[in-house]
Amino acid sequence: MVKVSISLPNNALITFESEESEVLREIVGMALRDLPRDLMQPGTPDATGGAMEKSTSVTDVVRPAATITEPPPSPISQPAKPNTQSVTVAVPPITARVETNDTGSIPPEFLSTNGRAAFEAFCQEANPLGDMRRVVVAAEGASRHFGVDGVNADELGWLFDSAGWRRPGNFTQTLRNAARSKFGWLERIPGRSGRYAATPLGLSKTIPRT
Repeated sequence: MVKVSISLPNNALITFESEESEVLREIVGMALRDLPRDLMQPGTPDATGGAMEKSTSVTDVVRPAATITEPPPSPISQPAKPNTQSVTVAVPPITARVETNDTGSIPPEFLSTNGRAAFEAFCQEANPLGDMRRVVVAAEGASRHFGVDGVNADELGWLFDSAGWRRPGNFTQTLRNAARSKFGWLERIPGRSGRYAATPLGLSKTIPRT
C-alpha cells in the first residue's frame, strides 16, 4: 500500500492511498491541478480578530485494477507417432491352382493354351441347349482336349466360363440329374467321388454327327 499526504498552506491535509504507485501518481497530479485556489492561500482573520481556519480532509483510496489471469498456454500437441510394431502374418502354402481375373480358379490340368482353344471351339460347334446337355459337352470336351478323366462340380465352373455359358444354379444337382436312369447322359467314375463322364447316350444327344 502506497500512501501520499499533502499539507496545504491553510493547514488542510489531503491523503491518497493506493496499491499501485503509477495510478497514485496520476491521481495526485489531477488533484493538485483541480484544487480551488483559496485552499492554496494562508488563512485570513475573521470578524472577531481570530484567525479563520479551514480544514479540509480528503481521503481517496484507489482500488487496484482488476488483475486478468491468463490461462497457461496449452502444450503443443505432438503428432502421433506411427505404430512401428512388427506384425507377423502366416502365409498359407501355395496350392497348385492359378487365379485369373476372367475365369476364376483354373485347375492346373487346364492350363494348356492349345487345349483351351480347342475346347472352346468344340463347345461352340456342339452348341448344346440346356444345362444338362452343356454339362455333357463340357465333360466330353475336357476329356478330349485336356486329357482329364471326367469332371466334377468345381471344374465345371471354369469350363462353363471358358465356353461362354451361363452357370446353372447348382452344378452338383445338374450332374446328378444328367446321371439319373431317366436320362443316363452321364455316369459316375468308379473310385472317383463326385466325378462324372459322358456316356454314349449322352454324346448322341449332344454332339452332332459328322
